[in-house]
Amino acid sequence: MSKNGVKKLIDDISDHSKSTIKNYYEITVIIDTSISQAKQEEFKELIFTAKYVNGLKKVLADRTINNDKYMEKMFEEFNKNMQKVIDLIRKIVECTAEIEKKYFNEKYFLMNHESLVNTMGLIEDLSLCKEYFNNNPNAITTISFRNSS
Repeated sequence: MSKNGVKKLIDDISDHSKSTIKNYYEITVIIDTSISQAKQEEFKELIFTAKYVNGLKKVLADRTINNDKYMEKMFEEFNKNMQKVIDLIRKIVECTAEIEKKYFNEKYFLMNHESLVNTMGLIEDLSLCKEYFNNNPNAITTISFRNSS
């Protein structure tokens, strides 16, 4: 898929969503790299896990924080899957140019509040991708995830 094809796909995702993709550049890099490096399975797992984390975030935001087992389990699930999202993004972008790797590292992979906020924003965008592909199942199969030269 060409760069224009990736941009059209992201525009379609935004058009069919209740909100727009806020991290356009990052989503473009993730989708383009998933296509060019044949990382279709990682991409599918990433958007699935991102949607799950986004749902957990909403559940946790609506609850009073206390020390019951349910909350403990929810925070455990959230943390585990948040790390999984970060690991999957790292795996996808590991074969990009050094400047892109540095960009993702500095914006998303540092263990600080700003990186967490940035990652949650990216997770929201990835969730929109998952919703789009759920509603348009043929869209993901029409993407050529084979190595494109």
